[in-house]
Amino acid sequence: MIPKYIKLLFCIPFVIIICYSVYLYTVYSSIPDTIVIHGYGNMKDNYGSKIFLVFPVVMNLAILLFIWLIIRRPDKIKFTFEIKDDEKEKTYHITQLALVIIAIFVTIMITPLSFADVVFK
Repeated sequence: MIPKYIKLLFCIPFVIIICYSVYLYTVYSSIPDTIVIHGYGNMKDNYGSKIFLVFPVVMNLAILLFIWLIIRRPDKIKFTFEIKDDEKEKTYHITQLALVIIAIFVTIMITPLSFADVVFK
């Protein structure tokens, strides 16, 4: 059973993705057809189509789906320690909370910050 607060917190990444997608949709026509694609550091590595701005959203949704599948079935996680029967629920809730925090962090790092220099001018 997934606690209600875990479900509510898991909505935060989707709100971030929706806000980014709506903003991207509103400024998409003003973005040049060819954008700079960065690798590591601040160097311009390559150029690509502005359709690359949608890939972080798709990748983020795939990661969130994977995290949600883990949150739904915490009993399938192979812990490196033995869990006592009376502490299972607490351990599962802590694990689910940690996964939600990771999901929020990943969403913040992937979606809006991916192409900040192109989208947020």
